[in-house]
Amino acid sequence: MIKLKQIKTALNSAVLLFEVDFPDGSTKTVEVDVTMLEDRLKQVMQLLGRNLTADDLKDVLKTLFNQMRQGQTPFQQKFDYTALIGVDLEQ
Repeated sequence: MIKLKQIKTALNSAVLLFEVDFPDGSTKTVEVDVTMLEDRLKQVMQLLGRNLTADDLKDVLKTLFNQMRQGQTPFQQKFDYTALIGVDLEQ
């Protein structure tokens, strides 16, 4: 089971909250950053050479969650960007 439960938005960003079942019988709430999802969808669009459909979106999401179910970590690492405030990144 993969069900979209909520969409959280804040300052030009969005996170999708899904309820997902896992092989051990547990059900977890998983957050998916829309930016990461859009990056994967752009890759699929380039590979297919056509505009994407709702089925393509569903397939990408199913692939991501199936990777999680197999113990892989398909979601990008999150960073604490506040630690970079005032830091010269070229130093």
